[in-house]
Amino acid sequence: MDGVKQPYSVKYYREVKAKKVEWLWYPYIPYGKITIIQGDPGEGKSTVAINLASIISNGEALPLEKEKTDPRAVVYQNSEDGKEDTIVPRLIACGADLNKVAYIEEDETALELGDERLSKAIDETGARVLILDPVQAYWGANTDMNRAGAIRPIMNQLARMAQQKKCAVIMIGHMTKGNGKGLYRGLGSIDIAAAARSVLLVARLKSQPEMRVLAHVKSNLAPIGDSILFSVDGKSSISWLRKSKLTAEQILDESYEESNSKLDRAVAIIKECIKNGECSANEVLRQCEDQGIAKRTVNEAKARLNIESVKRKGGWFWIAGEDEDSDDDD
Repeated sequence: MDGVKQPYSVKYYREVKAKKVEWLWYPYIPYGKITIIQGDPGEGKSTVAINLASIISNGEALPLEKEKTDPRAVVYQNSEDGKEDTIVPRLIACGADLNKVAYIEEDETALELGDERLSKAIDETGARVLILDPVQAYWGANTDMNRAGAIRPIMNQLARMAQQKKCAVIMIGHMTKGNGKGLYRGLGSIDIAAAARSVLLVARLKSQPEMRVLAHVKSNLAPIGDSILFSVDGKSSISWLRKSKLTAEQILDESYEESNSKLDRAVAIIKECIKNGECSANEVLRQCEDQGIAKRTVNEAKARLNIESVKRKGGWFWIAGEDEDSDDDD
């Protein structure tokens, strides 16, 4: 209104006390922030979510970590699966403490992202983790997910709640069809991913369909973490296997896992490893194994590049050579 002064205040950053980011799982899931776990249908997003809820409820160490934590409550909100015949059996199969995994009843009124019940449920349960699975179900019937103007206020409100409650908000999301970077294949406006401080991708390896991967797509608060390979036991529990150097872009590339490309990738890995003159043979083989490349293919790439093997105190080392070298010594 004309003549009415608007609130106005200028402050300096010297008045702000710096503090460290608190982590649920470094560098993948921070407390007090929004994290997105996305992937195509059937790849295991909900399975990852349920396994994380189980780990947190029991105070177990996060995947491939050693240090255990205190058991904490989780609010796990799932709009697609039945509680009695799907969610509870899966939680039990994962060994979750059902006394610490809560949900908000939606029989009469559907839950939306701006709903005050989210904040109340966190307060009532003392939860440090809120999981929305899938997040597309909670935007509200009148919200256009593709319109930035509709998305930003909701994401800003959710981010403020996460910060105030010191709660890790994990949004499970479906992806659009087609190629492209993982960050841009999430359903809806790019502002959704922009508001998240961490984005993770769940996918199958095309060369090894029984193997799945959790890849770090985006990280605003820490360096991008290594991908993590895992397998699903039955329909519920996960065996977390090992870390990998696979990137989300490589995983999403439709042609990436075809066998004809593996020799080229082995050549590229070897070149990168010996760019400073030499590299441990074990390190080369480890990096290739992480990307599903067999030793036979690695040795073929080694021969193509005329790599020499030299034995030293620390083991075998590969260096660029002029003549082809036999590869039975590595």
